[in-house]
Amino acid sequence: MKTYGNYPDFLSLRAAMETQMRAHLGAIKKRSEGTRRYRIEHSLRVAAIGRQVAEAAGLDAELLELGCLLHDIGKWDAQKPVDHGRAGALIAEPLLLKAGVDSAEAHELAQGIAMHTDGLWNARPDKQGTKKDSHGTSYITFTSEPTVLARTIGDCDNIDRYSAYRIFDTLQHFTFLELSSEKQKVWLLNYLGTLKELQRYHCSTEAAQKLWIANLAFQNEYFQRLLAEIVAGTARTAVPR
Repeated sequence: MKTYGNYPDFLSLRAAMETQMRAHLGAIKKRSEGTRRYRIEHSLRVAAIGRQVAEAAGLDAELLELGCLLHDIGKWDAQKPVDHGRAGALIAEPLLLKAGVDSAEAHELAQGIAMHTDGLWNARPDKQGTKKDSHGTSYITFTSEPTVLARTIGDCDNIDRYSAYRIFDTLQHFTFLELSSEKQKVWLLNYLGTLKELQRYHCSTEAAQKLWIANLAFQNEYFQRLLAEIVAGTARTAVPR
């Protein structure tokens, strides 16, 4: 980073931004405590991934860590979920500027946060999204292409979304244990197909790409084994004659 703004070092700045992130996400009372805790912990994991990727790829590790830390701060501030990155940019950029972060760096991070959900940094041109957040504020208009660092915020988010933790979260979300064995098989085949399609996604750095492919491979192995066990458990046994 160029400067640490109003703080003597990066750790102090990061701690201040983490406090802001926790306060904002934790204050959304319409979400359960578990949901709020997950979103905060997800943000911390993505921040750690950001530093790991940046150090391996030769990017500014401090700057990427900050962007990843704040990437989901607007998770519940958009009218439609697909816009939560753009809603987050509206929150994150003023926070960074108030903290004294260099304006160009703050804008770079805001663009990365804005685009991390769907790859679009400006308001969506279709009806899937809206032009303003849930508070009526228009989304930021970015006039230049994003940097590799800005693009990498989304890569780091995706890496965590297909982590070991998310295996549990995904199964719980789809109430997997409540499905019949046949429906479990269908669900697993569809999910395995999704994992195969996701291998086509290309990260902005080789370092992120390696982590992305490793997580997809881990999930693929787990769900393949889970499917095999369910098939074996429901196979008809031969009736003795």
